[in-house]
Amino acid sequence: MRAIVYKGFCGGLPGVRDMFEEIEVEAYVYPTEDLGKVKRAMLNLIPELEFDAFDRGEYILLTGKTRNKKALQRLYELFRGQAILDTARLMLEEGTFGEEIIFKVHKQVAYAGKVNFNEESPLGPITIIIRTKDPYRLIKWLAPRTKDGVPIE
Repeated sequence: MRAIVYKGFCGGLPGVRDMFEEIEVEAYVYPTEDLGKVKRAMLNLIPELEFDAFDRGEYILLTGKTRNKKALQRLYELFRGQAILDTARLMLEEGTFGEEIIFKVHKQVAYAGKVNFNEESPLGPITIIIRTKDPYRLIKWLAPRTKDGVPIE
């Protein structure tokens, strides 16, 4: 078996721009939090989000959506830069439900520009929902299997 090394956002797999229909990101923003900082945390993971905020009394539900085909570039880079491809693949596979991939990340870590799948936080996680016709193809591109830390798929 020959190893394929992915280079750049669209390298390594044809048709990457057609892998998803929409990405939705959401988080609760509590009165002790700064709405702008929560938006920044979300944008650190998925750029180009268009935001809506819904006042729910005890918190604000902040949602961001995008159909921008480069929206997964940042996660692609973070998974590789942090050397967490195997963990990312596992979390994405566990979060696959039909044509959606749903996973949660730590809000404060996202604000620092990193990914941490440990969602335990008194302020709650950021939830990312990727809507795709072919979730396993998207996962194979976004978080491929590795050998000694090098993508092999």
